[in-house]
Amino acid sequence: KNGINSWLWNLDYTGTNSQQNPVAIFKTFDPKKIVLAVSNGFCTDTSTQIISFSNQLDAAFEVTNLLCPEDPAVFINNSIGNIVSYSWDFGNGIASNFQTPLPENYPILLAEKIYNIRLVVKNNIGCFDTAFNNIKVLKSCYIAVPTAFTPNGDGLNDFLYPVNAYKADNLEFKVYNRVGQLVFETKDWTVKWDGKIKSEPQDSGIFVWTLKYTNRDTGKKVFQKGSTALIR
Repeated sequence: KNGINSWLWNLDYTGTNSQQNPVAIFKTFDPKKIVLAVSNGFCTDTSTQIISFSNQLDAAFEVTNLLCPEDPAVFINNSIGNIVSYSWDFGNGIASNFQTPLPENYPILLAEKIYNIRLVVKNNIGCFDTAFNNIKVLKSCYIAVPTAFTPNGDGLNDFLYPVNAYKADNLEFKVYNRVGQLVFETKDWTVKWDGKIKSEPQDSGIFVWTLKYTNRDTGKKVFQKGSTALIR
């Protein structure tokens, strides 16, 4: 039309093209700015269009990856697209077709177990996408401090710390020797005392500890005090 003999397309970040009817493949779904400049050798004109894609499909969901026994797993569906069906596999023999499934309970076992969770979504033009996540169901979330520990490097009871403190917020754990000197303190329950003071192993004996935290479920503030035997 009008003797146009030159086309210059700016196809967003995929580059430029001088064909009259180019083909571009975009690998992301964000809006694309397309600019076309034409010329007939004498005059030029430019047109700009924003292309939005309606076929974006992304399966995604959130779930608590560490689950205490008896606590239900809650699934948050973050999938994007014109989705017409959902297929959940909770890894425990139970499935669901709900967009937002009901909370799921897992068996109470004598050991930790990992469950693999899968979500498959289908959109209105028959495309599928899949998301995976996992849940570790813990053996126990009962918070306790051992009455004895043996820091000998054998991998068994080598450390002193508040066990299973997954739901302890604002935690403070302190250890004192027999004369009341503070020998260890932490606000992170996974940071454990190895029975040493300034890298020096301590002799067998009794150590006093204090534990403060807020129970995440109830909001109750807890204070405990006790003693633990260090055994060499």
